[in-house]
Amino acid sequence: MNFSALCSVVVTLCVVLISSSPTAVNAKGGLAAKLCMDTLEDKDGCMELLKQADPKIVTAKSYEELARAVLGWAVTKGTEGQIFLKGLALVDNNPAIVQCAGFHYDGVVASFKSAMAELKDDPQTASYDAKVASDGPAACERGLVAAKINNPAIIALNRQIVLLSTLAFHAICEYSP
Repeated sequence: MNFSALCSVVVTLCVVLISSSPTAVNAKGGLAAKLCMDTLEDKDGCMELLKQADPKIVTAKSYEELARAVLGWAVTKGTEGQIFLKGLALVDNNPAIVQCAGFHYDGVVASFKSAMAELKDDPQTASYDAKVASDGPAACERGLVAAKINNPAIIALNRQIVLLSTLAFHAICEYSP
């Protein structure tokens, strides 16, 4: 192997090592990005979600801070999603959408709020509540399919809530003592 080939190999190796270092991960979303890449099935969706995330999420320095930030944003997104669905239900008045807006997203918001309230004193229950928040979008999706409703905005909302639920669950599990 000649000198230039050896230099190429060394430079390539250095680039790979630097790009996978914690500092590089931190620059691209910190602990949240690490959780997306290490634990979530929908890595691309999670990373896309982080692009629009509350800055507290991508700058979190600890898993407790990350869990609080994700749960806070999840409550906001769940509430906004429910408002959107309720508006859609008023226009469409389809029972499946009404069910999503009411029962299913009531559960989403309540689960995220409960997880937030229990994070400090009972992380195990908080992680359960965070995970259960994904039941609402899943049930909503099943109802829409049964009613033969294909609404990309609702599908995107449900996907986002499931990602937030999963991200919050993993952040809490990492934080749990």
